[in-house]
Amino acid sequence: MMLVSAYLYLAHFFEWAAERVLSFSRTPQRLLLYVTLTSGILSALLVNDTISLMLTPLVIAVIRRGKLPLLPYLIALATSANIGSVATLVGNPQNMIIGHFSHIPFSQFSRSLAPAAIVGLAINFVILRFGFRSALRAVVIERELHAIPKLDHGLFAIVCAVFVAIFACFLAGLNLAWTALAGDGACAPRYA
Repeated sequence: MMLVSAYLYLAHFFEWAAERVLSFSRTPQRLLLYVTLTSGILSALLVNDTISLMLTPLVIAVIRRGKLPLLPYLIALATSANIGSVATLVGNPQNMIIGHFSHIPFSQFSRSLAPAAIVGLAINFVILRFGFRSALRAVVIERELHAIPKLDHGLFAIVCAVFVAIFACFLAGLNLAWTALAGDGACAPRYA
């Protein structure tokens, strides 16, 4: 799953998405919500470590561009990645080990733990918003013109198709490791 994330990085998806989130956010509090949701959802789908590594430089760039305080957003990224990763068997290495040895089906695991992840993300956002309320109230998002790498639509379409196929196989009960490896192989020929 880390390799699938790397292909998204090569397609400039994370830069593109970060810029869209910043332009869509009107307030620092709303940006905090979007960072929380983005980190939590992506970590459930792609592995929390990868999301933390890939998104940290982009969150820093977005926050600096918007002239906002770094701390609330970086804490939101880290905590949300951990909380969101609980939702699926591929969200973190511990879940992968649990899934491998317990043979719990992907869909059953997600049905059981996705609600806990959703509640956890909501609680996380409330705590962060309350804890950093004065820092977030004291600033406004500033916009600066800058070059944004263009989204590689071809690679992005391939990765999305492979991603959907991988998750369909996960839900069908196929082996997590072999399915993810096959997905990487489907993306690889473009960059071989």
